[in-house]
Parts: sequence; C-alpha cells; structure tokens
Amino acid sequence: MSRPIPRYVLTFCFLLVSAAAWAQGANGTITGVVKDGSGAVLPGVTVEAASPALIEKVRTAVTDGQGLYRIVDLRPGAYTVTFTLPGFSTLKRDGLELTAGFTASVNADLKVGELAETITVSGETPVVDLQNVRQQTTLSRTTLEALPTTGRISQLVNFIPGAVIGNPVWQSVGGLDERANAFSAHGGRFDDNVPIIDGLPQRLQGGAVFVFNQLTFQEVGVETGGTSADRNTGGVQMNIVPRDGGNTFSGAFNTSHSASSLQAGNLNDDLRARGLSFSSSLKKHYDTGGAFGGPILRDRLWFFAGTRFGANQQYQQGNYFNKLQNQRVGTDPVYRVTFYEPDLSRPAFTDDYYRDFSLRLTLQASKKNKLVLSYEAQPNCSCFWPILELGPQNNVQGTPEAVGAHNYKVNYLPLVTWTSAVSSSLLIEAGASANVFNNETMRTDPSVGTDTIAITELSTNFRYGSRALSLTHAGGYRIQHNRQYRQRGSVSYITGQHALKTGVDLAEYSEGAPDWANDANQINGARSYTFRDRIPQQVTIWAVPFEALWRSVDIAAYAQDQWTIQRLTLNLGLRFNNFNGHAPETRMIAGPWVPARVFPATKNAPNWTNISPRLGGAFDLFGNGNTAVKASFGRYTPYSIAAVDIPANNQANSTVRTWGDTNSNYVPDCDLRSPVANGECGGWSDLTFGQIRAGSTRRVADALGGYNLQDYNWQLAAQVQHQLRPNVALNAGYFRTWYGNFLVTDNQGTTASDYDPFCVTAPTDQRIPGGGGNQICGLYDIKPAAFGRVDNVVTQHTHYGKQSEVYNGVDVGLEARLARGARFQAGVGVGRTTTDTCDFNSLPQLLPNSIGGTAVSTTVVTPRTDDFCHVSRPWTAATGLKLVVIYPLPWDFQFSALYFDKPGIPEVASRAYTNAEIRPSLGRDLGQCRGAATCNASVVINTVPDSSFFEDRLRQTDIRFSKSFRAGKLRVRGNGDLYNLFNASNVLSMTTRYSGTNGGQWLRPLLILGGRMFKFSAQLDF
Repeated sequence: MSRPIPRYVLTFCFLLVSAAAWAQGANGTITGVVKDGSGAVLPGVTVEAASPALIEKVRTAVTDGQGLYRIVDLRPGAYTVTFTLPGFSTLKRDGLELTAGFTASVNADLKVGELAETITVSGETPVVDLQNVRQQTTLSRTTLEALPTTGRISQLVNFIPGAVIGNPVWQSVGGLDERANAFSAHGGRFDDNVPIIDGLPQRLQGGAVFVFNQLTFQEVGVETGGTSADRNTGGVQMNIVPRDGGNTFSGAFNTSHSASSLQAGNLNDDLRARGLSFSSSLKKHYDTGGAFGGPILRDRLWFFAGTRFGANQQYQQGNYFNKLQNQRVGTDPVYRVTFYEPDLSRPAFTDDYYRDFSLRLTLQASKKNKLVLSYEAQPNCSCFWPILELGPQNNVQGTPEAVGAHNYKVNYLPLVTWTSAVSSSLLIEAGASANVFNNETMRTDPSVGTDTIAITELSTNFRYGSRALSLTHAGGYRIQHNRQYRQRGSVSYITGQHALKTGVDLAEYSEGAPDWANDANQINGARSYTFRDRIPQQVTIWAVPFEALWRSVDIAAYAQDQWTIQRLTLNLGLRFNNFNGHAPETRMIAGPWVPARVFPATKNAPNWTNISPRLGGAFDLFGNGNTAVKASFGRYTPYSIAAVDIPANNQANSTVRTWGDTNSNYVPDCDLRSPVANGECGGWSDLTFGQIRAGSTRRVADALGGYNLQDYNWQLAAQVQHQLRPNVALNAGYFRTWYGNFLVTDNQGTTASDYDPFCVTAPTDQRIPGGGGNQICGLYDIKPAAFGRVDNVVTQHTHYGKQSEVYNGVDVGLEARLARGARFQAGVGVGRTTTDTCDFNSLPQLLPNSIGGTAVSTTVVTPRTDDFCHVSRPWTAATGLKLVVIYPLPWDFQFSALYFDKPGIPEVASRAYTNAEIRPSLGRDLGQCRGAATCNASVVINTVPDSSFFEDRLRQTDIRFSKSFRAGKLRVRGNGDLYNLFNASNVLSMTTRYSGTNGGQWLRPLLILGGRMFKFSAQLDF
C-alpha cells in the first residue's frame, strides 16, 4: 500500500534541488569593495570578520573580479574585519558594531607591503544602509535597559516613527499591559504584526499568550516597510535576536516594583463632570527575572538560560463589580436573573501573571555546522480577559463577572535551527518550532455560577452576570486547544555582487480537539437576555455544546536576490504561497435547544494561491556612502491561520427573539424551541437555528480559493537616508498602502425590495458635532414577511461595486549615536487611511465583512449615507511625534526619557431607537416584531460618522535616573522611573451609548491614562 510522503521530506528535497540564494534575515551583513593605492579593484583578497559573538570565532569571504565581497549571517556584536592579500600589507578595521538586518559597507584600500605588516584603523560604524530597502529601527539590549520601559516588545510602539498601537486601552503607564504586542505602521493591520525568532514567526493571538523575556534578548529589529520575500506578511516584523551565551560566563538579575501608593491621582474637573470618581490605575506590579549563560565547552557548546516571575494588575476606572450579582429578580426557579448596580468599593481590574522558563543551547558541531536548540515554557494567565478591550466583547463593556479567566496551563515553545556554512559562498539553513497551548477559559468570580444568566443592558451598553459573546473559546467557557508548527529551509549563494536566496516555509495549524464539546453551560443556561432600563427586550438561545475543529497548512517558496551594480543595489524577490484549510468530521452532543450534530469533513476551505512580487532598489547617491535613495514596491497577503467555511460555524449558532415580559416575572413565558411567535416571545431571527443543513452562511468559489483572490495589500515606499555627521542620520520616507479583494456577505434569502427605508432624529446635544437634532436617513428594516429568512453568501465585493482602503503618509526621523553611550532619536509620522463603501448604500441585504480591518457589526446599524460610508481622519488626528533620549552624567549617573504625542481616540455615539420612535417614519412596526403580541423591539444606530471628532491628544513623558556601581566585572544599577511625568489623564475608553434626553452615561470614561507613577528597579550584571 502506498503511503504519502511526509511534508518535511518534500521540503528538504525542494531545498536540495533549489538554486542557491540569500537575503537579509535575522542577522547582519558586512560588504564592501577592496582597491589598491591607485584605485584599481583587487580580486582574491581574503576578508575575515571576527567577533566574540560568533561561536565559530570568524567568518571568511574572498573578493570577486570586481573587488567586491560579502559576509552574511553575522550575529549582532562588535567586529574586527581583516583584509589580506600576498604582496600587500594586512589591513585590520576594528570597532565595527553590527546590528541585525543591517548591511554595513566596509571598504578597504590596501598598500603594497609585506603580508606580515598589519595596519590597524578604527572607524565609525556606518549609519546609512546602502543596500537594504527595509525601513527598520534596531534597539540593542543596552538601549532597552537604559530607557524608562520594561524592555519588552509590547513597549516598542513608543519608539518607532509611524507605529500605531493596536488598541488605545493598551497604552498603559509603566508598561503594565504586556499583551499589547500588536501594533501597525503605514496603514497596515496590527493583526499582521509578527515576532520572529531565528527566522521563524512566533505569533500567538496577537502576543497575548507568550510574553518574551527581555533579559534573553541581544537586540530587537523592528521592520515597518520594504519587507522582503522571505517574510509572509507586510505587517510590522519584530526580529528578536536571542542571547547565545559565549566563552565567558555572564548574566543578569533584574527586579522592579511599584504600588498604588506610588501613583498620583489625575482626576480633573472634566472627568468628574463626565461621571468618573476614581482615577488610580495601578493595583499591583512586580517583575523579577534572571538570565545566565556561558560555555559548557569553549568554542563548542554555549548555553543561555532565563526565568521570570511577574504580575500586573491595573484598574479600569469606570467599571465596577456588580453589587447586585447575588440578588435574584423575578420568579425563575432555575436561573439567576439580576440587575446591575456598580459596587463603588470594588473597581474592575486586570489580573495578568506571567511565568517564564527558558534554555538555549548553541553547538558548533563542526567547523561548518552550527545547531541551536531552545525551549521556553510560560504558564501564564490573563485572568480578567478582555476586561479592557471592547472589540472582543462585541463592543459592549462587560463587568468583571462577565469576562473570562484565560489560563494557559499548557504553553510552550521548542525551537531548533541548523546552519551549515559549506563555503564562503554557500550557506544552508533549516529550522523548526512548535507553539503548543491550551487556553482554559474559566469563570472569573465565585459569584458566577452555571445558573447566572448573561444580560446586556441596552441603555448603558453594559453586559453583566456571566459571559455570553459567541461560541468561540473567547465567547463562553471552554478549553481552546491550539497547535502551530513551523518549518523553514533555505540555500544561499553569496558573491560580491549577488546575495541570492531560495527557501521554503511550511506552517501547520490546528484548532480544537475531538469530543471536548460536552458542556451545555458553555453559555450559562444556553441563553442570554437583553434589557433596556431593566425591562426585558430580547432572549437569545445558543447552540451549545459547541467547538468547531479546523486544520490548515501554509506552504511558501521564495527567491530573492540582492544585486549590486556599482552604486545601485537591486532587491528583487518573488514569493509563492498556498494556504489550504479543512475541517475534520466534527461531532457534538445534544444540547438544550439543538440535537446531536455530526458535521462532515471539508477540504480546500480555503485554497488560496498567491504570487507576490517584492521589488526595490537602493542607490548610493553621491558615491561616498553618506546618502542613500531607496524605493520599494511589494504585494502582501495577511497573516492567516484559520480555515473557513467550517460546517459547524456555518450553522446558526444562536437565534434572537423579542420578549415582552408582560407579567414582569423575568421569565420568558413562551416555548423557546418554537420558531414562531408565541406567548411573550416573537419569532426567531434565524429560522435555520437548530437544523443540521448546509448552513445559513456559505462561501462561493471566489471566496474560497483561486489565484491571487485572497485579500491583499500593495505597499509602496520611497525613502532617503542621509548621514549628517558621523553617527548621526536623517531618514525621510513616503509610504502608501492599498487593499483589495474585500469580501461581502449577501443575504440571498432577501432582496433590496424586502426592506423599507426609514429615518430617525439624532439627539440634540451640544457635544455632538453641529449640535445634533438632524435627520439620519439611509436606514432600512426588513419587512415582517421576510424576517428570519437567512441565506448568507460570502463573495468578492466586485460583484456589487467598489470598496477601497488607502493609506498615505510620511515619516521623518533623526537618529544620533553619540559618545559614552548617549543617544537621541526623534520621529514624526503623518499619515491617514481613507475607506469607502458607498457603492453598497442601496443594497440593505449586503454587508462588507470588514472596513479598515475591523469586522462590521451586525448588532449596531450604520446609516448608508455618504457621511458614514466615506471615512477619512483629519490630518490633525493623523500626526504623531516620538522622542528618545539617553544621556550619561558624571559619577556613573544616567538620564533617559521618552516622549510621545499622538491623536486622542475618536468619540462615537450610538443610540437604541425604540419601535415607537421608528414607526412614524417606517409606517409599520419593526420586522422583528412579526407576530408578537407587544412590540418592544429596538434598533441600535450609529448617530455620528466615524472619525468626525476626537478626544484631546495624548502627550506622555517618561523619565529615568540611573546610578551604577561597579566592582570588577560586577555592575549593579539602580533605576528610578517616573512615568507620565506631567500627570496627563487622557480617556482611553468610554461609554459610546447615548440614552435618555441628556445622553445618560454617554462619554463616561471607562479607562483613563494612569497618573504619574514611580517605579523602582535594580539590575545586577556580571
């Protein structure tokens, strides 16, 4: 019987027959031209790059016929470059500091003389990269340890020009929110942000699962533009270079602490007027870790180990535990129905703790072969998630009882890489890693029993009781089983003119484990309620137990060449990838509202094939190495891991019906299983609920696969880098990003004629642009006869019209590396994204799947008018400034500071309009009231166009004073940090629901920037 060939065999077979190539990756490159005293090029010169960072000590190249040489795959560190040729004196260039991803140009002029004669010169490290087209900021371990920050990758957004944090609530004072690893630049998606270790992507749920220990970093390079073909996305790439150990034992121990008593209050009159009475953000912080490494066998086997223990708790100032959580209302004998009243003595808070245990081994197995093995385990917990983030909560703020404790008891990362320097021009690399975690979502508080019903209060846009968001792992209570396996391999051929590389990347993903969907209280009571001013409005029933299973594979092959032609270096790349997903047969037991279910296996869902060119060029403008003009142009696909069109997900996972609680007993007195109106309840919103069928949602062929049909973006960049003086560089660039292949969902169970238009009146309020009171039209309601008919088809937007998303921006940055470790960095980013979906305004049965990378809400209606469908921020809300200063002082003191100035968050207003308010314009009751004895339905409508008005700009200054004490090779450094020096109190999250005649709690802050905070830390280095 024949057996399939394992994927890894296919991978390495491909590598063996590939043409060789190389390009910029995790490490750096030294290149240049060698001439004699007359200016003639010298072929055959032996060039050696030596560094204590190399376990093999030295790497060698030979100049070609044009006198060019290139040495690649050099770890960051201090290098000495030696040039030798019989008949010429030996030239040695020392003091070269090489960083990851940087190509340092080191030219040499040899003088006629004896080989034994050595001339040693020292020069400044180049600050202009004359060959790479990437926009990159590199931060060394020394720099990260000097600044007032935690040093972890969650804080890098504060240093990078043009970088934008993925969610404003992650802007924590003192770096208390370590889940904020995801950020974007130049109109990119923050979901495409990827940490990379040893050439292998390590992205897990946006970084919330794994928080890498900064004590194990050598340096971090952040790429924000001009990404080459060996990367799978065009998002921000964070290249983490781990410490390897060395021939000398070394290490560090670090501890930092703060407390609520060390934070100033920053409540002001404006915040009090908006309903906030509590301002402290810090509840608890400690972070203690150590790292130690050195030789097991000198020049042969090195180790580096690290550990860390930390906890962060920060208050959400406008959210509180429920004072009435245990007080029943109504007469339900089975389920606990409650009201919400904030317990002002118990503000909500995050509760994140982190544990890290890691070991890295570096083995020089032979003169030409190096092996790296590492293992890292992190039993972490995000124990009140997502208390701060509204997006994962369907933009409805949950109380602490209504979120989940995400406990990662199984959470580890093994990794192995092999490098073979076959010769000075041939390099073979391979690597593999596994990300394995189980996310057990548990109830957050003892007061939350399996009988506690989740309730959404429309008037305040709050959710309390328990958790009922969706049937995903983050929507209720269950265990998520996730496995991610990645492999890579490449063969490289390097000459003075060319750096060629071909390679293969293979990624395999797995979500879900068979037979684990067995808990009917995955959503408590398999139901949730919606109230308005404590009066029942709707009941939702859920198809639990539930867990969708899927598997996927992403295989890619790429080729790229860095080709130097005199002063011009071309960066030419092409990437092919195929992303294929499928779902295994899935079985689920019967639940309260649904029968036992068996869903068939699927394949090729999706089956995307992409060919993406990545092109660029860098030109040494004046030939002196001081000015480079660069341009790049590339096509990119998103970071995708999930299969689609999964039969289990395509079923109606819930259905909603109106509920008129006429006897005020807070029990839905009706047959919830019956899809038609009966008793106190209206009909089902989705008549396919509970049926095992093809599904109420399906994808057509162009939304499942094809050549270059996956959503994508093109990125264009044009930059100038100029050395103003030694160690001082000015960078300026223009960036443009535009997207395509948007997907839309068309409910083909209805047509445009099945909807009637209506208008509403915006609230009259001087806080609303123009004072409000205006008519809002472009709204549609389904006719009663068509209500509940759902046949959603997902397809390409081009069948219905145009959808666009375009970013334009400019970055200007200045970087100076000065004497004694002083550093200054300044950056200004000006850029905005414009989105347009206006072609769909006349198609009420159609919804874009996403706008600006954010899923379109199905619970909040956006008017279909020009003001709402064409969105572009004003330039004043699209500009940011960032400053970094490190300055040594006498007597081993040091001062450092960070400053950033960026736009405030947009202010949003939605309002729940009742059937009585809508009926005069619509001319009938809302369609969802079909057959109901009493129509108490409502529709939540956005009343203000997105990005039309904003909170004040956020301006934050953080400073650090350090004092070092030295005793031989031992150094102790004490740090005193002051975060938010000027005690800013910007609003980071607020209530967006307008209610009543005066707005109710609209614009009431939920989270503000923490006040001025002092944190002390100490680090021992040896």
